[in-house]
Amino acid sequence: MKILNQKIDLLDFFHKVHTGPSLLMLDYDGTLAPFVNDRMQAYPYRGVIERLNALIDQANTLVVIVSGRSLADLESLLVVNFPLELWGSHGLERKLPNGKRVQIQLAAHTQEGLRQGIDICTESGLWEWCEKKPYSIALHWRGQNQLKNSDAITLIEQYWGEICTIFALEIHKFDGGIELRPKGKNKSDVVVELLHGMQSAAAIAYLGDDLTDEDAFKALGDRGLKILVRKEWRPTLADIQLIPPKEVLTFFDDWINHE
Repeated sequence: MKILNQKIDLLDFFHKVHTGPSLLMLDYDGTLAPFVNDRMQAYPYRGVIERLNALIDQANTLVVIVSGRSLADLESLLVVNFPLELWGSHGLERKLPNGKRVQIQLAAHTQEGLRQGIDICTESGLWEWCEKKPYSIALHWRGQNQLKNSDAITLIEQYWGEICTIFALEIHKFDGGIELRPKGKNKSDVVVELLHGMQSAAAIAYLGDDLTDEDAFKALGDRGLKILVRKEWRPTLADIQLIPPKEVLTFFDDWINHE
């Protein structure tokens, strides 16, 4: 563990965890599961499921997964038999612990922009590496170093950029690719929504690895603990850096067992 913000008092934080309501928000890829070339083989690290179960057994802790993946992907990879709240597609779709689903309806104009983005991927011959999500299109190059710097990728970024000037879309970079998604929609919206239901004195933490999680860190501000899960350091708003998976599992254990 590396403390990035010297004002953080972990002993006081974990004391708050056990004396009142708490909220634990978790990214998926890179945080709970390793990065792999086949994104549908990114199963949780060993020990994660058991600890999530133990966290949820603490009646005062709300555990929420916040991911850029679709709900369908999360449910396929994160197979659990206990109630877990999931936010997929950077917060555009939500599954409550009781199983109820909430999804946002995109404007027709935005949907048309995404359709054109798909056409560009198909025409470029790179559809094999493109992922059509419910609310976005992701182009993956993890494990394909020759693809990352290819002329085809450059052209797709150029054409997607032109689409963004016409439709309400943005291009976002992530660890291993780029994504075309609705403008102004990101993980910060999830954090803001969840904070509305929490007491001001509640213990709150967000764990994430990617640049998309910086939006969540910014929204959380001083309301909670911002934790970067990553082997290598990078500029971040986080208070703490944890190296996965060992230090993440230890953090969960501290949350569960601290008195």
